[in-house]
Amino acid sequence: MKIGLITVYFGLFDEALPPTFRQERNDLNKKIEDGLSVYGQIVNPGLIDNEKSALNANQLFIEENLNVLVYAPTMAAPPIYFKKSINNLNIPIMCISPQEFLATPEDYDTDAGTEHSTLVGLTMGTNILVREGIKFNVNILHVDDIPSSNDLKSFFDLIKSDKSLPKKDIEYKSIIEPKQSSKVLKAVDTFNKYSLIAIGDPIDGYLDVEMTNEDADILNLEIKRITKKELNDTFRSINPKETQNLMNDIYDNFTQSRKVDNDTMERSCRLSLTIKELTEVHNAIGGTINCHGDLFRWNDEIGITGCLGVSCLADEGKLFSCTGDIPTSIALISAKIISGSALYCECYTIDFENDTILIANGGEGDSSINFNEPNLRILPEDHYMGSNGPGVAVQFNINEMDATLISITPTYINKKREWRIILAEGRVLDSKHHNMEGPNTMFKFNTRSAVESFQDWASLGATHHAVLMPGHKKEEFKAFTDLIDIKLNVVQ
Repeated sequence: MKIGLITVYFGLFDEALPPTFRQERNDLNKKIEDGLSVYGQIVNPGLIDNEKSALNANQLFIEENLNVLVYAPTMAAPPIYFKKSINNLNIPIMCISPQEFLATPEDYDTDAGTEHSTLVGLTMGTNILVREGIKFNVNILHVDDIPSSNDLKSFFDLIKSDKSLPKKDIEYKSIIEPKQSSKVLKAVDTFNKYSLIAIGDPIDGYLDVEMTNEDADILNLEIKRITKKELNDTFRSINPKETQNLMNDIYDNFTQSRKVDNDTMERSCRLSLTIKELTEVHNAIGGTINCHGDLFRWNDEIGITGCLGVSCLADEGKLFSCTGDIPTSIALISAKIISGSALYCECYTIDFENDTILIANGGEGDSSINFNEPNLRILPEDHYMGSNGPGVAVQFNINEMDATLISITPTYINKKREWRIILAEGRVLDSKHHNMEGPNTMFKFNTRSAVESFQDWASLGATHHAVLMPGHKKEEFKAFTDLIDIKLNVVQ
């Protein structure tokens, strides 16, 4: 049996990571190949790190007449690499996340979150398969367990025997009674009253955060795209006195976990007021920014990230996602209205020993998710340096509480465009990974193990961005999705 191995790599963060990082990902690629070799002959084109190498891998896979594909990202990478590597290949696909820790290290930091982001990379790929109606299987395991996995053995045995793979039923069996309320009605009405603004397009190839004009029309969304000229003109027009007032407020309300110099603070506060001004001019309730492009980090006029501004606006009830992800901004805004708080986040890694998932982001967020003693902190965001240095990252603790995790995505299945929200209820534990540049916590699913639940989360098409909110909210989101006529998928 011939198994095509797809491992992806992304060089966007190379400057922030150790020079040995790419070799470490090459080593992981080889370890995955060695583990899979017990099941068959591995066709391994090596790390796929751009669209050209994806097309080369695709050609190799076609020539080798494969029986099955295994997608095993070594880190988060643009899913267009995965998509182009499987063009014209109508064979079974197994998507695995080769985890590198049994327990999340206490000193886990932002660099580690990027280096070991195989779980993030998993959902970037599986979302694309769901969007296009391609069947696949999911398995999350420690990389050392690949050769001894009963689940993988069963999967490959079925391929060898030429039997059909069983369809996994992950529909929620219980009837969810919609719980309509004034907050649910307000969430629905908000998207009719206000626009969304997009300051920057998605990162090239980030297909799992994209949406079409037809997708927007389904939800009757008004999206206004901000040009670089409008952004820069607004940035230049901000009153220095207002900037100083915001700086004073930040210094009064935040402690410094690492020293932020005045120039960094001044520029970040001016950018914060710029984003706020743009929301007011365009009657926006929120939207998205993409810091990793020529509007923010590589814009000579601005040259920093916008996390401080996103955090300040969240306090005012205007929610922004990152990397140009309009769909997640919809999830953020609806979650904020329905639950009172909404934290933009990613699911970084499984903790097998404690049966939890690390939830975190790159340095922004709605601090109201922790109403008691939020312990607000700022630090220079030197993991994401721009042409004018670092922006300001925001940290705060998240206390133990019942919580709900959601992700939203457009799909195009059976020649029909539709939207879906994927939802999971659980509980979050106290924040403890304070070396990360942003808020973080550990999420424990309500009923089943973290591995089983997250496999369903990925199978249902959740994107690599999620939204965390306080309380259990599936009944409210059932009412919300019924009213806007989209599908709700609940992880049991």
